[in-house]
Amino acid sequence: MLKRLLRNLFIAASTLLMLNAPELPTQAAPASADTLIRFAVIGDYGLAGQPEADVAALIKSWSPDFIITTGDNNYYTGAASSIDVNIGQYFHEFIHPYTGAYGSGASENRFFPTLGNHDWETPNAQPYTDYFALPGNERYYSFTRGPVQFFMLDSDSREPDGITATSTQAQWLNSGLSASDTIWQIVTLHHAPYSSGPHRSNTTLQWNYALQGADAVLAGHDHTYERIVHDGIPYFVNGLGGSTIYNFGTIVEGSQARYNANFGAMLVEASESQITFQFIARDGTIIDTYVVSPIFSDVPGDHWAYTWIKRLYGNGITSGCGLAPLRYCPDKSVTRAEMAVFLLRSSHGAGFVPPEASGEIFGDVPATHWAANWIEQLATENITSGCSAENYCPESPVTRAQMAVLLLRAKHGAGYTPPAATGSIFSDVEATFWAAGWIEQLYTEGITGGCGSGLYCPGKPATRAEMAVFLARTFNLP
Repeated sequence: MLKRLLRNLFIAASTLLMLNAPELPTQAAPASADTLIRFAVIGDYGLAGQPEADVAALIKSWSPDFIITTGDNNYYTGAASSIDVNIGQYFHEFIHPYTGAYGSGASENRFFPTLGNHDWETPNAQPYTDYFALPGNERYYSFTRGPVQFFMLDSDSREPDGITATSTQAQWLNSGLSASDTIWQIVTLHHAPYSSGPHRSNTTLQWNYALQGADAVLAGHDHTYERIVHDGIPYFVNGLGGSTIYNFGTIVEGSQARYNANFGAMLVEASESQITFQFIARDGTIIDTYVVSPIFSDVPGDHWAYTWIKRLYGNGITSGCGLAPLRYCPDKSVTRAEMAVFLLRSSHGAGFVPPEASGEIFGDVPATHWAANWIEQLATENITSGCSAENYCPESPVTRAQMAVLLLRAKHGAGYTPPAATGSIFSDVEATFWAAGWIEQLYTEGITGGCGSGLYCPGKPATRAEMAVFLARTFNLP
């Protein structure tokens, strides 16, 4: 709940502009100077007719870099005989290779669809996979443009690799999100995990997208527009691309914006500093605008440790170092008190709460100290015995040498002893150095590559940015 509240307060600014508001703008705002990509999102659109034609014209007026879809590209049966009429007629100039009847295609592919249930009505969705040339197995795939990596899922129950949270497809997504090194990650699928429309929320597809690292989820299936915030990230239902329009039912928790008065599409602008999502009706009226920014104000999207810090936050390991605005203090040295919290949350899970402190273990950690219970639990688990016979030195920085010992003990257990050091890995860590075995084991396990130029910098205090990397690698945080 704290994670959701913090993220809702500090990473997103949203405005819902309904049709009865005065002086609505009639066109999308121009891209800002630092925008890297500009793309359109359409869903449930593939039914030839005036609504789809109007939506296509709207999209082309934006001159987007590419288009993604949330499924149901080819009504009603996904047939080969209708696919070019329903798609190529309106979007051939974005498709590569294009061999249909409506003109020339793109020189490189700029059209990235997802499968919907109507696309599956022809066995194996064969017309779809024949018509498009997509990455991977073509049913679900990933691609990267600018600062965003897109994960296009197949949410239909006929998907051979499954659609449950433990399916082959879900494991592929989890691995991809964990390995992603872009600033933003967007998941797209057809069936909405959360929706107030007549199809309702698809509980089978309520995977832990936020925990895995997704910044937004785009879906369709219900022919409405809706924005729902769940687990701190926006879930969009975008199904007004040209088929029919549905009514809303019972409103789901977290629903912040709803619209079903006209057809339309989404325009999304993504830079290193933010993503702006807009839903725009076919008459040019901007219905909803939602902005997602980096979690911490002092960790911009191009910060070297951004993705690692985002993992730490997404896993509930940290909520930052200050509020208003939310900050992480990436260059600040990690104190021994902070390290106790980081280690125990990483090893036991974000929900772990240690027992109440006694104040009797370390002379410099009274029971009233903010981290007393965490520090005493670290001692109880024999991960640390303090900085001296009686003290813990809670406000002292953790050096990179000390960090190696703490990380490996927390990971492998208090009784763990690393192999003898060779002294051949880092030029500033001789085999006789007190923590050499721990440091070399940290390297062997792929947790560190040193501080540069063949060095480890064992006496240097570890920063909070560095600690994010070490923790994520040590405990395989997604």
